[in-house]
This record gives sequence, structure tokens and C-alpha cells, in this order.
Amino acid sequence: MSGGQANKTRLIGLRLSVADAEALQRQARDCALSMSELIRRRIAGQPVVSRTDRETAGRIDQLGRMLKHLYPKGQGWASPEERKRWWSLVTELERTATVLRGSGSSAL
Repeated sequence: MSGGQANKTRLIGLRLSVADAEALQRQARDCALSMSELIRRRIAGQPVVSRTDRETAGRIDQLGRMLKHLYPKGQGWASPEERKRWWSLVTELERTATVLRGSGSSAL
């Protein structure tokens, strides 16, 4: 369903209530998409992620990378249980960022 403007040759009219049209416009604005692109993505079953969620996911990725960088390399710094908790935190950050993006990709 994606493609350049040249591939988009069909125009489809759609009747909506004022409230539905305003909600659609708000959603498109929150996602930094045109209404047409928002509708195309919804029809195609592609994720529609708000700008705020994308920015939050990016910040979570930064925190995860920082935690990985700060992870002490020596064996004596913590018990195996504490090291396991540390890495489970990094894993949870990765999972949260993926959920926010609405996709299966992770940037950590």
C-alpha cells in the first residue's frame, strides 16, 4: 500500500461524523502523519505510533545503552543474583521500547 505519489491514483471518499473526523485529525497530528497516511497504515495493519511514543522509546534506548556501558566488568562487584537483576532491567527496557514503537525491532 505504500509508494510514491505517482502510485496513488485512486481517490476514495469517506463520510465521518464531526467527532470522528476531529479524532482522526488529532491522531494524525500526534503521529506526525497526514490523514491519508494514517488511514493507509491502519488499513495495511501497520503500526501507528505517536511522536511521543517514538521519542520515549528513543530515550529508553539511550538509558539501556548507558546501563550496558556502565555494567561492571569484574566478577566481584555483585552476586550472580544481582547481576541477573541488572540484565533483566536492560531486557525490560528493550521490551518497553519495542512495545512503544509498536514493532518487533529494538535499537539497544
